[in-house]
Amino acid sequence: MKQAENKYREIKITQVSEVINVSADALWQIVRKFEDVGQWFTSIDYVTVSGKSEFEGASYSERTCYVNLKGYSKVHEKLTFFDDSKRELAYELTEGAPGFLLFAGNHWTVSEVDSRHSVLKMEATLRLKKFVGSLLGGPMKKTVLKNLPIALNELKIFAETGEVSAAKKARMAELERKKRKKAA
Repeated sequence: MKQAENKYREIKITQVSEVINVSADALWQIVRKFEDVGQWFTSIDYVTVSGKSEFEGASYSERTCYVNLKGYSKVHEKLTFFDDSKRELAYELTEGAPGFLLFAGNHWTVSEVDSRHSVLKMEATLRLKKFVGSLLGGPMKKTVLKNLPIALNELKIFAETGEVSAAKKARMAELERKKRKKAA
């Protein structure tokens, strides 16, 4: 029997952080507070959460990220998996995507290297309309490949030092200047 052809182009990208100098449990305590990603990741200015949790251990089911990404101002995401014991969570984009993007999701897993070191693996999946996906899939993949390592590096800095990266500090200062200017 002939297999049905996909009506979309799928792109899968996996990135693993450098070794982070904190235990897997300590890293998970940061990562599991998914609503706090805007505190340490430069591309997200701030996050609001909504929806009753559908998973034990999670305090919400959805979030809206107000982003600092070309062509976007905000995206809405829904938690699709959360497991404290496995140190895993997954989410998918539900609003804010261009029309040619049929699905975007990410699965995060914190793993122990040893008792004082850990890594975070991000597995992103994109599904794009077949024709447009062949045209815009490359640039979309390039954007994801640019942003995932930045997120992983900024998480490493935050986890190890309790401070945000220089880029996040600069973005926070820029937002504060805009806020003061608007208030004046």
